[in-house]
Amino acid sequence: MVIISALALLSAFAWVVTFYYSHSMDSQMSMQMPGMEQKPSLILEALLFLCMWIVMMVAMMFPAAAPMVIIFSNLHQSRKVKNEGFIPTWVFVAGYLIVWTLFGVLAYFVDRFVVYLDMSLPDLHKYSSLIGGVVLIAAGLYQLTPLKNVCLTHCRSPLNFIMHRWREGYLGALIMGMDHGVYCIGCCWGLMLVLFVVGIMNIAWMGILALVIFVEKISKHGVLISRIMGGLLILLGFIMAIRPEIFHF
Repeated sequence: MVIISALALLSAFAWVVTFYYSHSMDSQMSMQMPGMEQKPSLILEALLFLCMWIVMMVAMMFPAAAPMVIIFSNLHQSRKVKNEGFIPTWVFVAGYLIVWTLFGVLAYFVDRFVVYLDMSLPDLHKYSSLIGGVVLIAAGLYQLTPLKNVCLTHCRSPLNFIMHRWREGYLGALIMGMDHGVYCIGCCWGLMLVLFVVGIMNIAWMGILALVIFVEKISKHGVLISRIMGGLLILLGFIMAIRPEIFHF
């Protein structure tokens, strides 16, 4: 119950911070006068992006990661009683967040590259709906691939992960957390692409994707739900590319 409460509180706090930050950004953009833009330094900008990325991942991923974290914690609590070597759960969670942080660095450079293309090629903006549609189709197709199924099966079987990838000691727990994080990224990176189309700080879509990720990993029909989501994304991608006026992202 302590672990569940801690994960729930961290996730809830992360959602509050994300909502507040998203709302404050919208307010600043609406109040900003032309010619008064003040851009932070690249280093500060990268750090702000990374901090918000971590907060977003805590909000979106912690609920789905809870079963793995709970099993890890329970096993080490039983080992503590037997004096067989106890490792705090935060070590495992830290490894998990390290991997998502590194993925956030990659996401930042992708975001900067997109901004660079938009500034360097003004005419590219005319095809933004088409590009967004292609991204949604790509995300949907990934939902149907064997790699997605392998990663989802791993995330849906925490006990199997513990049995086959167990490592001793603090470093072993950290590596286990990173290992689980890699599979989690393999399961979810396609869905994360959607945020680059609808807006990284789009709270509504963050909530939808977080719910999809949670249901995929928890429900006994998770694989079917994953494929249905893939089909919906492909359909939305085609509609966005052909009839962009229907959507107002």
